[in-house]
Amino acid sequence: MTKLTNREYDILKILWTSEDALTASGISERGGGISINTVQATLKKLLQRELIHVDQIVYSGTVLSRAYRPSVSQEDFELKRYVNNMKRIQGNDFSCSQFVACFLGQEKNRQKVQQEIDQLELLLAQKKQELLKNKGE
Repeated sequence: MTKLTNREYDILKILWTSEDALTASGISERGGGISINTVQATLKKLLQRELIHVDQIVYSGTVLSRAYRPSVSQEDFELKRYVNNMKRIQGNDFSCSQFVACFLGQEKNRQKVQQEIDQLELLLAQKKQELLKNKGE
């Protein structure tokens, strides 16, 4: 995943927070001063990176316009960005267990850490069962 400019990220955030697909003019209106020309140029770049897609063609006044939606959820995007940053820092050996340990190490509340560990144990047990089930098929 290539690094995004601040403007690209701003436009993605607008799309992530919208329940409806947005046209360039709709994004510009919600963008707090982002010009329509900047929005259109940025949308072109985001389309090329496949981070957004044209969801529908709609009328904007009397003109047909493209309405855009993100192709990736904000959660998935942020997770990939975090993992890529950690791989860059620690090398390609960065693992799922290191990822979890990193987050658990950030929490100072012992009770919350215990709750997280309990939840992880349940998720791991479910994943083991799923793997065993799929192995038998």
